[in-house]
Amino acid sequence: MDETPRHIQVSVVALEPHALIYSTIMLMVAYSLFDEGPKPLLDGALLELIAVGLASLFALSMAHLFTDALDTQILLRRRLTGRDRIRILLNNLQYMYVAIPAILILLLLAPLNWAADAAVGVLMLVGLATLFFWGTFAARKAGLSRWRQLSFGLSYGFIGILVLLVELALTH
Repeated sequence: MDETPRHIQVSVVALEPHALIYSTIMLMVAYSLFDEGPKPLLDGALLELIAVGLASLFALSMAHLFTDALDTQILLRRRLTGRDRIRILLNNLQYMYVAIPAILILLLLAPLNWAADAAVGVLMLVGLATLFFWGTFAARKAGLSRWRQLSFGLSYGFIGILVLLVELALTH
């Protein structure tokens, strides 16, 4: 069995890059479909954007929880125990973590009278930067040269640009 750690320990929280990267892309897709236009955040768009982010990541988290529970039961060939259920629940809450910085950014932009579409633009840029970070981080962990780290970061950032292109195609 593979004993490679699947998480990164940050203080007392164990984070799985897979969950964070997947959630980032899903959140970018959800926000790319949200088209509130130039409506100011404080005119109701703030709560709508928070709801869109939380709802999409909650759905993602619950879908993974459901499949992980079934998968675990199939692999273990027994009913899940309370301990199994708690472990699966806590593991799948990670998909919600990405909402925290997005909400904080929105809360910072709202009193500055930002428009919803501009705030979504900021969230998309943060998503791109996050994907660039993960690509670079993965290359560094793989022991690649700085040039290859940059190359990987740009490649993963390009995935985010594809999400933005999908947004443009769907909303304009």
